[in-house]
Amino acid sequence: MPSFERVITMKGFDKDQTPRWQMVPFGGERYVALRDGAALTVTAVAPLVVVTEVPVGSVPSDGRAALLPTDRIFRLSGSMIGSTRLQAKTSTGVVSVELEVAVKIRKDLLLTFNFVRDNAGHGTRRRTTSSASWVTTMNSIYNGQANIFITLLRSREVTVPHNLGSVVTWGSGAGSEWSKVTALGDGTASMNFYMVGNYEQDATPSTDDTDAGTLTGHCLFEDGAGVQVGETMAHELGHHLGAPDHYDAARRHHLMHGITDARGWHLPKQDVNVMNP
Repeated sequence: MPSFERVITMKGFDKDQTPRWQMVPFGGERYVALRDGAALTVTAVAPLVVVTEVPVGSVPSDGRAALLPTDRIFRLSGSMIGSTRLQAKTSTGVVSVELEVAVKIRKDLLLTFNFVRDNAGHGTRRRTTSSASWVTTMNSIYNGQANIFITLLRSREVTVPHNLGSVVTWGSGAGSEWSKVTALGDGTASMNFYMVGNYEQDATPSTDDTDAGTLTGHCLFEDGAGVQVGETMAHELGHHLGAPDHYDAARRHHLMHGITDARGWHLPKQDVNVMNP
């Protein structure tokens, strides 16, 4: 049976949807392959993308997926924002296979990283020089899959004029430790990350079972938040953008899988549509 296949990894293709799904940036392009469709005509239902069949040699080699010699390669150029379908039809006009295509406008986010200490000497072990590499990882996840671009606005040391103790805790009140830390945030940033030594948000702060907490543009992020720090920050940014955790073992390769260092980088259709509608 004919099928549409991804051509380049980490470029917004979701094979687990029916029909399969491809994100295309407005003003940019993506590639898809038609497999077992030599005699089919490929067109878009609505003129949101310009569809051009191209030789495989014109496709960027970086991240290229495994392709068959008989695969037909199509370049999709995003010309209008919205969703449409790519259809492969027989000579009699029967649709043999479809691909949903979503053309997304670019979304830009500014991040500030705040390296927190209190007036009693408690604070993060992390260094401001790490921020650039974290943003690089986050962009590797978001640029190609969701047309979201992240800029490092500031990386700075801040001091809370209170003794927070060895564990910073969540609280909704104005005098809570959460509020004391987030009061130092950068109001010009889309999102603030606060590096703290240890953070907890439940009733048993003696049990270290929380790596980070995100709410209303603020994320408290502890030193013990896993090995893949940039990936975990990207996960927390996903919460800021509206995507929830999941704990489905079959989707462990998704960014929004809820277990630190067990997750992957994939952004499926449903998450991209929430993060960049």
